[in-house]
Amino acid sequence: MMKRIHKPYLFFLLWNVLMVGGVHISTIQHEPGRGVSGNGNLGLLVLFPSILTFIILCIWTMTLTRRWLNDHRDRSGPMYALIPIVAILLCGLFIFMEVQFIQHLGEQLNGYTNDPDSAVYRFGWLNQYTNTLYYNFPILLFGLSFSIFIGWLMERTLRNRS
Repeated sequence: MMKRIHKPYLFFLLWNVLMVGGVHISTIQHEPGRGVSGNGNLGLLVLFPSILTFIILCIWTMTLTRRWLNDHRDRSGPMYALIPIVAILLCGLFIFMEVQFIQHLGEQLNGYTNDPDSAVYRFGWLNQYTNTLYYNFPILLFGLSFSIFIGWLMERTLRNRS
């Protein structure tokens, strides 16, 4: 049964990686000394479907993790204890990476939306320069790690009930 699940899941995972790239490509990179683009935010056309597919991928990952752990109950042993620890450590790493990403973008834009010297001064937080704040590789990897942790919690709760 797992072999039938793997191919569609891996295809959907690859699709999400491509969507991260699509969001990145559709986000305008600000170059210091140049004006602000007035072309609007075409990145929204990629960003919203990306977030939707990301949510579906996280739910699917959580479900597959729970099923896999349920199928391997008697063989889990130390692996069963390592899964939540590694997942939480990876979540912390990806949060750190996202904070670094936000700080780097703030430096690139010379501030944020409330800074008069910023390229995005008086723009909303969702604009043609900040699309990548909402969907990027650290967010994708955090979501997958967190989904694995939640799948482990679900399996543990079901195991304790029976």
